[in-house]
Order: sequence, then C-alpha cells, then structure tokens
Amino acid sequence: MNANSTDAGVLVGIRSGTVPAAVGAGTRNSAAIDRMGFDSCVLTASTGAASGTPTAVSLAAKLQESADGQTGWTDLPGAAVDPLTAPNAVARVNVRLSTARRYVRVVETVALTGGTAPTLGASSLIVLCGPDEIPAP
Repeated sequence: MNANSTDAGVLVGIRSGTVPAAVGAGTRNSAAIDRMGFDSCVLTASTGAASGTPTAVSLAAKLQESADGQTGWTDLPGAAVDPLTAPNAVARVNVRLSTARRYVRVVETVALTGGTAPTLGASSLIVLCGPDEIPAP
C-alpha cells in the first residue's frame, strides 16, 4: 500500500499532546514526539469545564522543536493556536513540518483570573499528516 491510499486512516499518525486534566494556572509540556516521516500536522487544543469560579480563563498552546527530543527546544514558527478564552472550546492550527527538527512537543499555558483555587480542563492532540510511507498502526 502506498501513501496515495484512499483509506485516510493510514495517512495520519495520532499522537497525544498534553493529557486531559484539570489544571491550575501555569505551563506544562508534552513528551517529545518523533515526527520523522511526516511533512505536516494539525495541533488541536481544547478546554473543558472550569472550576473554582474564575472570572476569566485562557488556554494557549504551541509547538516547539528539538533535534534530540531532550534539549534545545525552540518555538516552531506559525505553530500556535489562537488562545481559547472559554470553557468547552476547541482550536486548531495547520503546521508545515518539512523544515522542522525531528522532535516536536506541545507547550500549553493556562491563565486563570479570580476564583478560589480555579482550574480549567485542558488537553491537546497532534495529528501527523503527509507520511513518506504508510505509518505503522
């Protein structure tokens, strides 16, 4: 089977970014994701319920790249979703990876205003696309 298959499922690789969790204000990073063999991706970020009655919420998510998946992380140009400012929302951005380093990760930043110990449900997902070969299941 080649990369021109009509079975769309074999043309993408789904990778978890940040796991779904109720998180407080701050930043968290996903594990390194090996994107070798894929020329593009879609980064999605989503918010869930807010707790602790915050008066404002924000979730920002972006991709960073690294040559070895451990050090030297830098922002990947054009790879940030528009910040989400409401619970139960989804955003996405299409990203070209043809010149990116081998490894990517999601950097997620949550900002919360007001409330008592507020949290926001947050998660991200990467859909790798444009494989050089059909990816393994």
